[in-house]
Amino acid sequence: MIANLFNSWPITFMVAFLPQFVDPHGSSVTLQLLLLGATQKMTGVLVLGTYAVASGSIGAWILKRPRVRLWQQRIAGLFIVGLGFRMAFGGGASR
Repeated sequence: MIANLFNSWPITFMVAFLPQFVDPHGSSVTLQLLLLGATQKMTGVLVLGTYAVASGSIGAWILKRPRVRLWQQRIAGLFIVGLGFRMAFGGGASR
């Protein structure tokens, strides 16, 4: 979250996206933009926090079960090999 506050891409997105939802004839435009920006950031914190808690719980569950971990590694390896074949023989994005 701290990185996003100082990163130029999220700030550029907010400057380009949020003004569409501001009523220029309503209350303070600055207040509306601050409220929309705070809502967007808090939603992001909730979503990313949920992902972090869920991935931590699932990771702990996988670490306690060696057979599940083995199959997880096999499936991940299969995806990596498959992506390698696609890059080598797929023709790329020039089609």
